[in-house]
Amino acid sequence: MAAVATGSLLLAAPAAAAPQESDPCARLSAGEVRYDVAGAQRVTFTTAEKYGATKTRITGCVRRGDGYELEWESWGFSGRNGFAPPGSMWENTLYSPTGSFTLTEALGRSDPGTGLTYHTVTRGSRWGGEHGPTYNQYFEGKGGPADEDLWRYMGQGLYEQAAVINWNRPPDMPTRQGASFAIFFHAGYAPTWGCISTDLSTVVRLLKTAVPGDRMVMGTVDDVFTASTAASDAAASAAARAEEKAEAAQERTDALTTGAMTLAALAVGAFLVRLAFRGMEPKAPAVPPAPQGPPVPSGTEALPAGAEEPHIEQPHIEEPHIEEPHMEEGPPDHPQAHHPSDNLSR
Repeated sequence: MAAVATGSLLLAAPAAAAPQESDPCARLSAGEVRYDVAGAQRVTFTTAEKYGATKTRITGCVRRGDGYELEWESWGFSGRNGFAPPGSMWENTLYSPTGSFTLTEALGRSDPGTGLTYHTVTRGSRWGGEHGPTYNQYFEGKGGPADEDLWRYMGQGLYEQAAVINWNRPPDMPTRQGASFAIFFHAGYAPTWGCISTDLSTVVRLLKTAVPGDRMVMGTVDDVFTASTAASDAAASAAARAEEKAEAAQERTDALTTGAMTLAALAVGAFLVRLAFRGMEPKAPAVPPAPQGPPVPSGTEALPAGAEEPHIEQPHIEEPHIEEPHMEEGPPDHPQAHHPSDNLSR
């Protein structure tokens, strides 16, 4: 389907890049894509961050050996209402379908050298929107009100070049009337009725290398990719490292707490020991106060006017009489004392 605007080309400045899968090709090689690509030579991913988001990341992957490698990248838009949940797509809802779809046809002003079946658009070129045998098919003729006039949309720049995405049509699925039609990968770089739009050079690049059986995988990131084993391992590793850091921090905290408690206990013990020793020290005996006699005038106190200085009588103290001993002259009448050394033999 063409862009939402009728009669004019919708142009929009690129929005800020939303968080997206960084390497869809590696995820495809790792088997982390929800949809089968049936061994396609080239797979183009068109993904939005979430439901309701219209800005899409477009990634071209090419098969190399047993895996896929990045070939090119670009940005674009989905339907005005974003991507529909898988299997719930109907016309005129402004949703783009979700899933894996083959590319087998293309259309535009002139063949750029694609390997797909190419329809050169003329004035009678139509894409069936009327319910009936031409629904969701290319045909040439007058057509009805619901059929798309490819010539007009090419003149607006939208279908200058376009690849047909095989939603609701063979070979991917039987056509169901009303389940939407004309889902293209085309130029225009604006939200659409359900197509994927991007710049013209990106469309031409895809067409030049495309062959029948190449695939377009489209939808929200969560609908397209499974949980990444590498991402899960990285998350688990990060969680383990965080847990180790938390445990180490707790051990340091416990050690500091234990050390602080030990120091506090030692300080309390030392304080108690000091108190105990103080209680064991001998106390000095109490000295009774010296008796105090009557106050003695200092002699310097002023006397009241007219008062006589009191007479203090000094006590009479007699000197003691000491008799001298009587000494007789000459040796005493009794014999001299015997000295013990007189009996020692020589």
